[in-house]
Amino acid sequence: MPGLLNFLQTYQTLIYLFLGAAFLLYALRGWRAWRRLQNAIFGLEREHAEERLRQSVWGMGLTFFLVLTVFAAATYVAPYRAAVILPTPTVSLSGTPGTGTPATAGVPLETPTPIPPPRVNTEGCVPGKVEITQPPSGHTISGEVNIEGSAILPNFGFYKVDIAPEDQALFLTIFASHTPVKNGALVEKWDTTTIPPGDYVLQLVVVDNQGKSLPPCRIRIHIAPPPNS
Repeated sequence: MPGLLNFLQTYQTLIYLFLGAAFLLYALRGWRAWRRLQNAIFGLEREHAEERLRQSVWGMGLTFFLVLTVFAAATYVAPYRAAVILPTPTVSLSGTPGTGTPATAGVPLETPTPIPPPRVNTEGCVPGKVEITQPPSGHTISGEVNIEGSAILPNFGFYKVDIAPEDQALFLTIFASHTPVKNGALVEKWDTTTIPPGDYVLQLVVVDNQGKSLPPCRIRIHIAPPPNS
């Protein structure tokens, strides 16, 4: 299935041309059959023309359906599947303990391995292609904000914006989209009040249509409580 989706996404232009040519051939055949039907005198001749007309209509409908199927698979299914294949580890940023299976009495619990803090550098930030321009790195934000920048490649698949506490490299995806962005809004009206105030790392990850992710573009931000809190 992934191979078929990649094939459709890579060669969709050629597939559209082939299906378009087939549609035109069926349309031409249907027009000729309709003309013959109008001029038919004998019953056998009319039946033959009607049969060719029906076949042409079915062929036109089938090619149109295939065009819609290829468009949907290449535009929506393939990027979504890539997002599923490349999941992002999530963490509860609220600090609320989750419910789990209680430990068996007398059995010592394993000490979790400390997670190193995320590295923040500009190696993955490429101006005009993969970058976060707003908010600036080190900026304090609160309430409802927009995250702006660029996420665009020649073989673009999708992008996602993640956030993690500054001292933990466990990222939570706050938004993802299969629509490329050039110097515009990556995330619109993000409600920061859903996340506890503190210091965080914000990252932009762009993935190509083969499922390969580029190095993330990361910045530091501080989330402050809303003024009326």
